[in-house]
Formats: sequence, structure tokens, C-alpha cells
Amino acid sequence: MAIELTKVGHSLRVSNGREISLPANPPKSLVNLHMPDIETVDSNQRYPLGTIFRDGDRSYRYAYASGDVKPYWGVYKPKKSNVNAAAPVQATGAGAIGSLTVTVTIDAEIGVLTTGVLSENELSGGYVVIGNGVNQYPQTRQIVSHPALATTGGSLTLTIDRPLGVAVVAATTNIELMECPYYCVKADGLGNGYASFIGIAACVAVSGQYFWIQTWGPVWITSDGNTCNSVGDRTLVWANNGSVVSSNDITVEDGFQIAGIALDMSSVGASNAPFVLLQIAP
Repeated sequence: MAIELTKVGHSLRVSNGREISLPANPPKSLVNLHMPDIETVDSNQRYPLGTIFRDGDRSYRYAYASGDVKPYWGVYKPKKSNVNAAAPVQATGAGAIGSLTVTVTIDAEIGVLTTGVLSENELSGGYVVIGNGVNQYPQTRQIVSHPALATTGGSLTLTIDRPLGVAVVAATTNIELMECPYYCVKADGLGNGYASFIGIAACVAVSGQYFWIQTWGPVWITSDGNTCNSVGDRTLVWANNGSVVSSNDITVEDGFQIAGIALDMSSVGASNAPFVLLQIAP
């Protein structure tokens, strides 16, 4: 029996134990497979957000900063999701079964300006859930592209990555969206219990710069002072400020997101900022 091989339709490059792969549906202007210098920031975008770079047993993601980024704090995304709202009137051809477009309502706080004004494709790489209300059928899709939105919020038609299986009903179907997880992130020690951490920056960056976030593999992370200081004390969780603490010391902090496991070893009563086998996204 003959086996038909699937043609690879995405971009991937492997060289000397290093691998770079682009996310699905990358903009043609950003199809770039050059191996990056992870400690160099970019003022202009060179890769699609979320591009994966693997260097041996370490993995990185390409991201955009909307504030200070320090490589000793966990990187987090402070922005909220767009308001969950009933669908507006759909543009021609949008929202139908089989359609690759859907019209959504943008609130007045989404986007890098936090005003609802969006540049072209600013939400690309983000996600939209269509039909997340009672007795509805949730359809989660990735945002591929969209036009600019010059007003402070309002209706915007998105191109999505897969056809709709259930039609959108205006004023009935709930729709909610979120920006790309690697868009508008910070690492400033000012996170809180409502922010999730997505890795450790490979270098210092400031608002408006593109940079790399380590999401997997050995890395040093600052400790809150209660780390690896007892027998079996290996699992590490994020404290609210983006440092790490051993999971059996969670009474000193109020966040429980797993960061990874400690790779070094301390003795009884000791505490240190450890090398961590970071375990977020391989």
C-alpha cells in the first residue's frame, strides 16, 4: 500500500542543532529563516510574532514589548482580552458557514494604544472565540489578518485560519478575542495575580522593541529568597513579581503557575536563585 507524504507548507530551517520555524500563515513580508542573535533587539519587526527558535534544549519565542523588559523577571502580558460582546451586523460574506471572515466588536481599550484604534494586522496571531455563551457552540480560531481601525473601537472584520462550522447570528452570538500572547508584553517586576508568565527575556528591551523570550530549557531566574531550601524542594512556581519560589513555600506568595524545576542543589536552610529547567512551551 502506497503512503502519500504530506507536503510541508510552512517554513522551517535546521542548522547545527538550531532550528527556526515560522508560525502558521506568516505575512509574506516577514518570511525570514535567518538564525537570530537572541541578545539583539529589533526596532523593526524581523519575524512573525511567536516564531520559534530552538537552540539545543532551549526554546525561544519572538515577542513585542510594550514596557520595560528585564531578563531577571518573568515576562507577562498585562493586557486584558477584548470585551465579550454579542456579534455586530456581519460584513458581506462574513459569519456564514464556511466563511473565513467574521465581524467583531472592538472595545476602546484593546491594542497597543489601549484606545481601540488598531493598525493593519495588529491583532494577527491572536485568537477569537465565536459562540462562547450559553447554549452556543464555541469555535476558536486564530486571527490571520484585518484592516486598520481608525476609530476608538467599533466593528472590524477579521480573516481567520479555518472556516466557520456554525453561522454567526448578529446580536446573539457572543464573540471574544485576545491579542497574540507574544504581543505587548513586559518584564518589570510589577506583575500581579491576574497575569500569567510566558518565559524569561533573552536580553533587556524597552517599549516598542522586538525581542526573544526563552520558554523552555535551562535558564537562571531570580528567586524571592525561598527556593530549593529543603529536601525534595524541586518544583518552582512564579511569584507575582515574576521571580520564582519553591512550590512548598507558596504561603509566602499568591500565584501558583508552574515555572519548571530546579536544576541545581541547595542544602538544608540554604536558599538561592537557581538554574531552572523552564517548562512553559517547548
